Amino acid sequence: MSEEEKVKLKILEEFKKQTEGKWVPELIDKTVKDVTSLEVSSYSASATIESLIIRHSFQVSITGYDERFDGLTWGWATPGIGTSIGLVLTKDLDNLLSDTTTFWFYGTPSYLGLYFYSDDNFLGSFQGASLSLVGGTGHGSGQWH
Repeated sequence: MSEEEKVKLKILEEFKKQTEGKWVPELIDKTVKDVTSLEVSSYSASATIESLIIRHSFQVSITGYDERFDGLTWGWATPGIGTSIGLVLTKDLDNLLSDTTTFWFYGTPSYLGLYFYSDDNFLGSFQGASLSLVGGTGHGSGQWH
């Protein structure tokens, strides 16, 4: 197993741990299935995070697209700011850009993952190498505009 695969597995395990008992099992299972699907397209992207321990703001930009994601979460994370370079992964980019209302994040000093939803529908994710000391997890709302 490659180092990247190990990191993704750790992120998915943390995702399941953080959402267990809070989300319906079907949504958790569908997210894990979609994240590991080979039927997704990838888009180069960058993200920024600003963390104030329990309140966090995120921005995600896809290279070559005008739309930008802005989101706010509550959760626990170390304070600070940072950036991440990675990929947006989705089966349907138009749906991701128009329908995202909520998201979940998990970050470490070396990795950042954001999972985008519309109600109980998983729409896609951002997976990237983190250039930050911000680590933590949280859930909140946001949209692409």
